[in-house]
Amino acid sequence: MSGQSQKIGDLLRQRLHIVQELSAANAEHHRLLQVSGGADFLSLLSATDLEEVVDQRPATPDLEANATRLSELEAELEQVDKLLEETKTKGKHHE
Repeated sequence: MSGQSQKIGDLLRQRLHIVQELSAANAEHHRLLQVSGGADFLSLLSATDLEEVVDQRPATPDLEANATRLSELEAELEQVDKLLEETKTKGKHHE
């Protein structure tokens, strides 16, 4: 039983680490959205053509990379949660 407790503890630590990374990635994503929105606003003030605004978004590659990272972290978190659930149910005796 102590081996199971250790495994659950390891999974919980792993989960905490992933949640911390998700939090940081979400904060970065919101920062990038603000930068992108600000750039869009400034572009609209100076541009005469809407196509120019779309072409001048500086944060778009960073936003896409960050969105990919968020998806990866969410998948990791889902996997850890599944492992936690499996570990919890293995330790229960069904009557």
